[in-house]
Amino acid sequence: MKAFNCILGVFAILGATYCIFFPGVSFLSTGWIVTVLLGAWGVCAIFDYFSNRKKKEMSKTEPVLGVLGLICGICAAVVSILAMIKVELRAVIDITMLYMFCGWLILSGIESIVMAVKAKHASESKMWVWSLIWGIITIVGALFGCVHLLFMAKIIGLMIGALLIMYGVRLISSVFENND
Repeated sequence: MKAFNCILGVFAILGATYCIFFPGVSFLSTGWIVTVLLGAWGVCAIFDYFSNRKKKEMSKTEPVLGVLGLICGICAAVVSILAMIKVELRAVIDITMLYMFCGWLILSGIESIVMAVKAKHASESKMWVWSLIWGIITIVGALFGCVHLLFMAKIIGLMIGALLIMYGVRLISSVFENND
């Protein structure tokens, strides 16, 4: 699984670079970005479960979440294809995608804050502060984006890029952890 984490982490960082340098195009390609990420995450979660199912600490919800991620990725691909065929649906899909992305950012910010609190209690390092700050900024940006959709449309590529960089670094760093 470490090889998959490393490969997925590198792809996430490459995708992040694209999103940061081309934020407007990233917004227009959000459906495809979501499709690729959910599909890759779903396949990796399912593969990880089946390769490590004999370990007792394995979560039983991981394959279920993996299958749901894969199904959502396929649904995102279908919606993206429909948006290309039916032009009148494009505005509705774009607005829906913006609100879904705002919700995802809020959940991501909450997760980052929870991880910061756990890291604060687990070690004496002050690195948890960065996770806390990032979580707060993400939640504030998402709430502002819910009210001002044009703002969210302009910075969605930057936000996707920043989150993908964090995700990619986490995946690559997980390769170097010692999980005997």
